Amino acid sequence: MTRIKAQLQQMVLAFKEINPNAKKILFFEPIFTIPYAMFIIYSSLYMTRVGVKDYQIGVLSTVLNLVMLITSPFAGLLVNRFGRKKVLLIGDFLSWCVYAYIFFFAKDFTWFLIATIFNGLMRISELAWRLLLMEDATENERVAIYSVTVFVWNMGNLFAPVMGILVARFGLIPATKWTVLAFGILVNILIVVRHLVTSESSVGQKLAQGNSDSNNNGFSEWFDSIKYMFRNKQLLLIVLVTIFGNVALIFRETYKNIYLSEALHYPDSIISVFPTLWSAVALIFVIFLIPNLKEQKHDSVLFWGMLSITVSNALILVAPPGTFGFILMIIVTVLGSIGAAVYYSFVDAILANSVDDSKRAHVLSITMFLISLFSMPVGAIAGQCYTFSKSLPFVLATIFTLLCTVLIFLKIKTRSSE
Repeated sequence: MTRIKAQLQQMVLAFKEINPNAKKILFFEPIFTIPYAMFIIYSSLYMTRVGVKDYQIGVLSTVLNLVMLITSPFAGLLVNRFGRKKVLLIGDFLSWCVYAYIFFFAKDFTWFLIATIFNGLMRISELAWRLLLMEDATENERVAIYSVTVFVWNMGNLFAPVMGILVARFGLIPATKWTVLAFGILVNILIVVRHLVTSESSVGQKLAQGNSDSNNNGFSEWFDSIKYMFRNKQLLLIVLVTIFGNVALIFRETYKNIYLSEALHYPDSIISVFPTLWSAVALIFVIFLIPNLKEQKHDSVLFWGMLSITVSNALILVAPPGTFGFILMIIVTVLGSIGAAVYYSFVDAILANSVDDSKRAHVLSITMFLISLFSMPVGAIAGQCYTFSKSLPFVLATIFTLLCTVLIFLKIKTRSSE
């Protein structure tokens, strides 16, 4: 009990020591994460129940990545020109609030397509959010910030059983429909309050002022940042890990809940057990182990985290229906949760620490562009793969996380030789 109390105090201390913007952003983040975690579990199943075809789920994923691909190059230009705060306010309203309201009224594929287009604007607000979160922080503070971010996000997932209860009580369609409306309203409140209490980062103030006083060609800076990335091998490798890690996530998550329902025959109300377990394990790991790992070599910690995700993905392939399969899926969830807690605590911190302040917005914008470029066809491919074989998306997820593990190993070797 004493150790638990000490670790919780250490987590609270880490929260207190991070920069004011990050502290305020993360304090209000549960307003987003709790309702989002509740409705997103059943969003794919909800769409299939109101008439969207299995392959159309993949099409929507592709459209989402296409919109993110188109908008990503402009994200760095916008946040440097107008500041992080203003872009975050407008971007979050369009990509999350409008998306949720349209989703609530959606009756067929066309409605969901329109909602998805608005949701694709998230890349712009995501960049502004990430910059406000990590700028004005030291390298080790950034690991602490992302650890607290993982903690907050997984706190939201602990409310997934509430969604399971709502589904069991009211049915999947009504429960999902009203939860997404509540999500939209709560996020509307969140973005206004957050805008009022946060301040522009020092880097954002400097760049916004510089851009307003000059006629710099933003796209020339964007292309200069591409050259900068290719000259920095360490940076390029971590960017590739980020890209392929996202591809693996799409292959795994797009059809995971549908797979649990259709292939493993789990009842709808049981599906919410897995994200709850995922979050509980992640919270324990973040509280008790991440604080001790942040002083270790970040690349090495990330390697073991990605290896854990790879094993988790591979085990999905051998999980049969029935009791043994259920136990195996629990193991899958535990391993995946530990790996993801490490991955999300370290990968963004490593990326941010690998870039100069003046180039960070454009490098992150380029990274998001490349993520969208590589991810754009993945949803449709996953849809076709799932139609051909329900396990094939998870085979591809395993391959891509294995590739990420190899890339991280190469980064460690490169660092050692320099």
